Amino acid sequence: MKESEIFINQIGYKPLDNKNVFVTNAAKGDAKEFTLCKKSDGQVVFTGALTAAPDDELSGGNYFTGDFSSIKTAGEYYVCVGQERSFDFKIADNVYDDVALSTLKYFTDSRCGQGICHTGIAEVYGTGEKKNVQGGWHDAGDYGRYIVAGTKTVMDMLLAYKKCPEKFANFDLLGEVRFELEWMLQMQRDDGAVYHKISCYHFCAFIMPQDEKDQLVLAPVSTAATADFAGCLAYASGFYKADDPDFAKKLLDAALKAQTYLFSHDDEFYINPPEITTGGYGDRDVRDERYFALCSLFAATGDKNYLTQALKFREEKKKDKPDPKHPWNCGWQEGFGWPFVAGYGTEILLEVAAENEENTALSPDLIAEIHTCIIAQAEKILEISNSSAFKYCSKLVFWGSNGAICDLAHIMLMAYDLTGREDFFKAAKAQIDYILGCNPVNYCYVTGAGSKPVVNPHHRPSGASGRVYPGMLSGGPCAGLLDAYAKEHLTGLPALKCFADAQPSYSTNEVAIYWNSAFVYLLARVR
Repeated sequence: MKESEIFINQIGYKPLDNKNVFVTNAAKGDAKEFTLCKKSDGQVVFTGALTAAPDDELSGGNYFTGDFSSIKTAGEYYVCVGQERSFDFKIADNVYDDVALSTLKYFTDSRCGQGICHTGIAEVYGTGEKKNVQGGWHDAGDYGRYIVAGTKTVMDMLLAYKKCPEKFANFDLLGEVRFELEWMLQMQRDDGAVYHKISCYHFCAFIMPQDEKDQLVLAPVSTAATADFAGCLAYASGFYKADDPDFAKKLLDAALKAQTYLFSHDDEFYINPPEITTGGYGDRDVRDERYFALCSLFAATGDKNYLTQALKFREEKKKDKPDPKHPWNCGWQEGFGWPFVAGYGTEILLEVAAENEENTALSPDLIAEIHTCIIAQAEKILEISNSSAFKYCSKLVFWGSNGAICDLAHIMLMAYDLTGREDFFKAAKAQIDYILGCNPVNYCYVTGAGSKPVVNPHHRPSGASGRVYPGMLSGGPCAGLLDAYAKEHLTGLPALKCFADAQPSYSTNEVAIYWNSAFVYLLARVR
């Protein structure tokens, strides 16, 4: 069947979901309506109007949309506009179960070590020392393991589990997260500081992980890694306290040791040494990392001094004036990306407030200020989503844009939790629809899912084995065209069409554990 320019969520919808179809002007032609048909016999079950979608620059404009939310009967369907027909999709209560499980199994598939790969002893850069570090998840399309990336990933997964543990009944999330935490513990230096990453000195070719035999190196310590480590392990400790108190104590002790180091050392920003060319994950403002660590330690220990110190960073950063040329100088934001982690600290404070209303350290004024900040930020994201043809909720389309909109949806869900406003929830769910097919390139951006999934990800095991690993979220469109393939093939296209399902296009089609985890959180909350 020739692919049409009718865009739907290729996995489908739950019965009570908002359900929208999107159509190009060319596919619409003279039609003023769309029809929803049963896959089994073509019977028309609904006819709806097509109206002009917002004319936004990112998509290129000239799209139309229709709403069939009133159809709640389970079944398999497709949409017709004139002679054009969409991909088939389902309406069912459990419609997202398979894709949700596959995105979780991706982490198991990404495990390093286990006697199979990267089992050598690492050099500690610049010291002449050596250290045995095993385990953790391979980060992305490469085989590096990075503390800041791992922290964000673990936090997304634990927050999802905290909010809706029932969604993980068929997957041992705490067991999988523990595999990463065990690796993180090995990354701490005796004085409490944490090495930024472990990788080889350079990226390898597209080979299987067991075939990468180059020397492993532990990169220098950094404030970002040490603070992320402290915040992540302190929070994680609570999840293991009941069933494994010794492991929980080990996590918290390591977090406290890291914070002791942070108290006595100025900021140490990470920049790759000249001999190391793998992913840098550098951060030029680590006040949000320090805030996150202190909030988490306050929650884990009840020590009000941690909260006092955290709020100093919050107040200081709130005074920053946004600088478009330097996006890390953006004032206060409840961020959930690896460079902006304040949201994790704030969400932890809200958990403490909800679980212990008698906690006098969290004053009513502070909680009110936090609520106001979250809702104001979510309002801006919602406004952007409402002005987008495909309900895409960011003004930016950069490397990892699919993960970024999941992080922005996380903020809208925080606002939904505080207000009960359905518009926040629906806009967050719309990001799932965008990722699963309601986008101008008509891709389902999760490998192994949908009628038109990504099949050539920038992912070394997939490339080397000739088998596309399922459950991976592609980074998605990147207007910056940061790789040679993208420059050659995508120049001049609207931002949301700057995507290439091609292995060489790392800036549009790489995968990463922290994009998957952001998707895991969002999908758990809305399914």
